[in-house]
Amino acid sequence: MPAALKRFIETYYLNPIIHDTGYNPINTLTWALVLVVCLFLTFKLLKKLEIGIDRRFIAAVVPYILVGASLRVVEDAEVVSPPLSYLLITPLIFFLLFASCLAILILSVNVFRSSKRGNADHLRLFALIGFLWLIANLVILIGMEEITAPWVLFAVTGISGILVGIIYAIGVRGGIPLLTDRVNLAVLAAHLLDATSSYIGIDLLGYTGKHVLEGLMVRYAGTAAGMIPLKLGILIPLLYLLDTQFTEEEVELKNLVLLTLITIGLAPGVRNTLRLMLGV
Repeated sequence: MPAALKRFIETYYLNPIIHDTGYNPINTLTWALVLVVCLFLTFKLLKKLEIGIDRRFIAAVVPYILVGASLRVVEDAEVVSPPLSYLLITPLIFFLLFASCLAILILSVNVFRSSKRGNADHLRLFALIGFLWLIANLVILIGMEEITAPWVLFAVTGISGILVGIIYAIGVRGGIPLLTDRVNLAVLAAHLLDATSSYIGIDLLGYTGKHVLEGLMVRYAGTAAGMIPLKLGILIPLLYLLDTQFTEEEVELKNLVLLTLITIGLAPGVRNTLRLMLGV
């Protein structure tokens, strides 16, 4: 391998994983493209397995999003050591969680394949396994680390909850279904949780943002609070496009995109909140 190419890969891809230094413009764009490809392949795979991508499916996947977030904090707290810890850093953790979720989902489907209520039952089992996995991660974290800032949980959920409530009230008063739909609100809530936790961590507790947008916001605005209107300014038009451009026949693809949006907001939001609470 030419030395220049080797340095490029080490600088922009390997070192951010090995040293957990976060994102740069190159790997951010790369992981975004990988996400799009994985989204397409996931949709094809779920269709082949005859697994419906509806709102119940979205709800059943949420525990696994929380599992991924808590596993990132396990790595942040240095509970596991290299090279095992590399599996808990982006992008490797996405492949780890995807493979685990797929295996558990297929197992759950096979357990209830002969049941007349198989679809509902396999999603309950799938969600239950994810919930138990999440509890195990939290037990490990609380056993290894002390909760030093419990107020963070109330601040993050309180601020983001109030903002979501305001958005919902605007939707009701203005007759805007886009802002009252439960899944759309879940997308906004997930990203407001992320933005609020970033603001508290960076502005109030001295943490450093690892995402490119966070770094630019702090550099030019002097505060991470700008992430809140920035996210809303991007997400609301995007949700509008999803609501208006997808047909009834494409509802499953739309639901998968919505699930992806929830994931990329909720996972870092929960990770940030847990980190701040534990002081790691």
